[in-house]
Amino acid sequence: MASGKTVPQFDKAGRGGFMRRFLTLVCLLLLAIPAGVSISGCTRNPGANYCNGLGYGMKITDVAAITLQPATTGISIAYGQTRQAGQPQLVTCTGQTTSGEKIMWGTTNNKLVDISPTGNICAGTWNRNTGGGIADFTICNLPSPLPSTNGLPYATAFITAASQSIVSNPVEVFVHPQVTSISLVGPPTCLSQGEQATLDAQACIAGQNGQQMLLCAPPSITGSSTPLALACPLPTINGQQVPLQSIPSCTASIGTLSYIVGTANIANISTDTTTNQVTITANQPGTTTVTASVAQSGSSAGYFSTCPPKTISVTLANGQTEGTITRGITQNLVTTIKDTNGKLITGLSLDYQSTDPIDISVGGGGAITTSFPGVASIFAICQPSTCNPSPINEIGLFGTGLPITSNRLTVTTPGTASDYVWYGAPGASQYVVPVELLSGTVGSTVRLPYVPNSMVMDRLGNNIYFGSAHELMGMAVSSGGVNKQDPSAPGVVLAVSPNNSQLLINDQVRQVFYVYAISSGVTSTFGGMGTAASWTPDSKTLYITDSQSAGSGHSDTLYIYNSNTGWLTCSAGSPCAGDFSGAKSLALTIPSVGAYFSGKSTVSHTWCPTGTVGDYDGMIFYPEGDKVLNPFDSNNPLQTDVLAATTDGKHILGAFVSTSGVTLDDIGVNVTPAPCDLSAPLTTGPTLSASLPVTLNSAAADTTVNQVVTSPASNLAFLTYTNSGTTTGASLPYYVPGSGSMNYVTLTGSSAITAPVAGAFTPDDKYFFVSTAGDNMIHYISIPASVSTATPPADTQQINLSLPGCAPGQDAGCTLSAPASTVPATVIAVKPRSTT
Repeated sequence: MASGKTVPQFDKAGRGGFMRRFLTLVCLLLLAIPAGVSISGCTRNPGANYCNGLGYGMKITDVAAITLQPATTGISIAYGQTRQAGQPQLVTCTGQTTSGEKIMWGTTNNKLVDISPTGNICAGTWNRNTGGGIADFTICNLPSPLPSTNGLPYATAFITAASQSIVSNPVEVFVHPQVTSISLVGPPTCLSQGEQATLDAQACIAGQNGQQMLLCAPPSITGSSTPLALACPLPTINGQQVPLQSIPSCTASIGTLSYIVGTANIANISTDTTTNQVTITANQPGTTTVTASVAQSGSSAGYFSTCPPKTISVTLANGQTEGTITRGITQNLVTTIKDTNGKLITGLSLDYQSTDPIDISVGGGGAITTSFPGVASIFAICQPSTCNPSPINEIGLFGTGLPITSNRLTVTTPGTASDYVWYGAPGASQYVVPVELLSGTVGSTVRLPYVPNSMVMDRLGNNIYFGSAHELMGMAVSSGGVNKQDPSAPGVVLAVSPNNSQLLINDQVRQVFYVYAISSGVTSTFGGMGTAASWTPDSKTLYITDSQSAGSGHSDTLYIYNSNTGWLTCSAGSPCAGDFSGAKSLALTIPSVGAYFSGKSTVSHTWCPTGTVGDYDGMIFYPEGDKVLNPFDSNNPLQTDVLAATTDGKHILGAFVSTSGVTLDDIGVNVTPAPCDLSAPLTTGPTLSASLPVTLNSAAADTTVNQVVTSPASNLAFLTYTNSGTTTGASLPYYVPGSGSMNYVTLTGSSAITAPVAGAFTPDDKYFFVSTAGDNMIHYISIPASVSTATPPADTQQINLSLPGCAPGQDAGCTLSAPASTVPATVIAVKPRSTT
């Protein structure tokens, strides 16, 4: 070779020997490796990728099963409607979800239920190859021919979804005409809390000529012999009426209906996914709408009621309804509620009310808090709409939508408290004067921006509100200064709500009522004029009286405002007013079951409406309840000028001035805490216990009765009055309810007293403050623990307020006919204060 080197040459036999020697070496090496040693990569396991682990068949990434929903309830769809099928769930043999390949949709009857490649269902047939630029599967044509099952227009088909040769479960599709109305078939009466009932329904469709006909109903209807239970007429096929027994159930013909309750806390609904049975469970008392829907069509199907309370019992922890609680101690009430079936109710939302919330308050859960000495009656009230609500057109259904009150619980907190007392003279003075009872110190007079025409303290004694023709004025009791001025709400402040959130103001120039939210301003207005007003203790209903005798613009009218139903006007002769003849005063029985009104006829209006359930237009709210007859003339009602209620709920005290003199009337009432009955409204059962002449120091023609003031303990009442004469030597009339005799306190300190014009009790029932005309003084009347002829009330102290009079013609709003350096207080507001 060119290189000069010799290259080894192997013949054929040489190459074979080399290979044999190489293979022998490999075998020797394999034999030399220990048995426990393996070489990675020398083996493989193809079975791990397969479901059976054997290396063949279905792979673990393949679709093993397909589930299509709704698997049990099916799909309800009306002729020509479309609906997207649910997304099928694809899983592998290991239970992992997978996307698989393209979903192939199928139907058992594409003339009844057609389905597009994307899973859009048509109750009929989809358009295909329509042309003209119209895309396929965009128009759903009605089934042709229309379905018929036993002659009725409905039928079913099944749809499926498939992928990789795996087919889903079939889902039933119910095809039928559009449902026009659904009527609930549920429990025929109310259910007690926790009880359950099966819900079902009847469904109607539009038949020939648009006439309604029954398509389906539950066996409870179709098995009945009375056609009165049908929601619509039976269908007619070929001139023959379909037998009632041939009407199928809605579940079998149009699918499972969906139900929704309007008020969730009254009831809840559940559906058994195995049987498709719908169950409703009663929760809190009241009536609620139940709405049913199917195939994109829904309607208010009916009503369901949870039984209302029949009795509400409140006691102290020891089971007693009267007791003493030491000041500063909190005690929880024991509240027991039974429904109209006698079953216990728990979790009810009650309004707890105290007649003396400043001293003895009660919280929303029934916890009594004693802040100062005093006496209070406490009640629990189930009041719509927070308790036992009902749609307004179903008020009274099984007793729902109506208020229920508890028994009375009397609480006494012993001791004596000091007080702040505020004195004013609306229309006669631009000032108010505070006095601290413990020291007897007369505070500095506070000048208001305008001469007020009214003065009202809130129930907790935190604020005093003054009306004027220019603006609403407010004063914080704690600071003693004006902290509110609102020119958008001028007028007379007639009342403040017990929850201290609202005022009623009457703009008597514009003749408009303002319901005024203290936090935000006017919330409601209504035309009218008023002389007196009072909220019910729950702050939900407001009574306003007006009397034509009050002057120009006034009329004999009763106005009622309810936070749920709005304004109601009851003029003389209207159903809600009866023979209402114009009242200047009103008194609410405790706990506001009846509202008594003074006037030529002393009548009450109850909180129980009258009428027929379901006939809202014919229902009378706040109807006339009781009329008190004159015992000396049974053909005529009792006439009164002013009224007051005792806190024990047993007496309405009225006073009347006639040509023969002043009379005090004791009207005994019997308020029974019972549910309302629309056919027989609750009455307060008044009887005239006593009609007593009152001896005054002036002629009847000169006298106007101002107040009958009842004590917190209901054991005493004083009468205040004004006279136009100058006769002195006036005394203070008082009456012990139920005693049948009038008595008098001799007023001392001055010989110039012409009349006791205004008064107020201290909340602890220890003193009665009375303002007198003639001397313009304030008299402290000491109240004994037990009033009797041996231990009568006594005038023990007098103070001089020196309340400045306003200047007629100079101070806007001044109603004095002649200048006066000082004037008697005509409004007295009392708030207890701590002595420590």
